[in-house]
Amino acid sequence: MREEELEKMRVKAKKRERIVCIAACISFLFYGWLFYLAMKEEDLMSLLFIVKVTIVAAVAALGTMVILWYIVVKPAYDKFNGNFKSEYVLQIIGQIPGFARLEYIPKKGFSWDDVKNAAILNCGDKRYFESEDMLTGEYRDIRFQISDVTTKKMVRRDKKNRVEEIFSGQLICLYRFDELKVSKGYLQIFEREFLSDTRGWKAPYEIHTENEVFNNRFLVYASDEHNAYYILTPQRMEEIIRFADAVDGQVSLVFNEENLFVAVKGDSMFDASLEEPVSEQTGRIAEDADFIQRAGEILVLS
Repeated sequence: MREEELEKMRVKAKKRERIVCIAACISFLFYGWLFYLAMKEEDLMSLLFIVKVTIVAAVAALGTMVILWYIVVKPAYDKFNGNFKSEYVLQIIGQIPGFARLEYIPKKGFSWDDVKNAAILNCGDKRYFESEDMLTGEYRDIRFQISDVTTKKMVRRDKKNRVEEIFSGQLICLYRFDELKVSKGYLQIFEREFLSDTRGWKAPYEIHTENEVFNNRFLVYASDEHNAYYILTPQRMEEIIRFADAVDGQVSLVFNEENLFVAVKGDSMFDASLEEPVSEQTGRIAEDADFIQRAGEILVLS
C-alpha cells in the first residue's frame, strides 16, 4: 500500500476524532443545561450547585465521548493501524539490512502455553491472557517471533473480585541463539526491577556470578548450576547489561535449549499514530525494530 493511501486513512480517522471531541464539548453544555433544569436547589446559583452540575455534566459528556469514540473513531483507526502494520511497517523494516522473510499477523500471538513453557513471566489466568500483533521473520539468518503479550489474574480485594494486570509488553523468541552453546534446562535472568509477581515461577538454583555489577542488577535462576556458568560467560553478561541499557523497559531473559526468550515491559510496538503524518513515523518503526536487532546482535551474534 502506498504512503499516500495510508495518509488519507490517517486524516480520515483524525477528522472523526475531532468531530467526536466537538460533539463531547457540545454534549457537556447540553448536559449542563439539562441538569441545571432538573436539579432543584433553593439557591440555583450557589457555588455548590454549580460544582454539582459541572461534575455531573462532565461525567456524562466523558461517557458520551467514549461511546462515540468506539462507534465513530475506532473502526477508522483500526483500519488505518491494521494497514499501517501489515503493509507499511513491513516495507520499512524490510529495508533495514539483515531482515528477511517478514510476515505480520495482527490477530496472532503467542499462546498461553507458549508463555508458560518459556518460564519468562507470570502467565496469569488463561481466560484473561491476550497476545496479538505477531511479527515473524529472520534477522541475519536467525528466525524470530515477536508479539505483544498481556497477562492478568483474578484477585479478591475488599471482598470483591477483580481482574488485575500482571504484565503488558513484548515477548520475543529467537531460535538457535548460539550454534555452539545449548542451554541444558532453564536459565532465567530477571532484572531486579522486574517485580516478583511478574516473574512467575523460578528454577531451583539461585546463581551468583563473579560480576558484581551484573549481580546487583539481575537475579539469576537455573535448573542446573554448571549449565548457568557455561552459558553466562563474562562476555555474555556484558552483552546482557548493554542490552538492558539499550531498551526502554524492564527486562527478563530465558535461555532454554537452543532458544532465547526476551520479555520487556512497555507499550505496544509498531502502533500507528494519528498525530503525525505517516511519512514522519518511519523513525519510530526503525526504533521498534532496533529492539529485535539488539536482541539478535548483542545477545546472539556478538
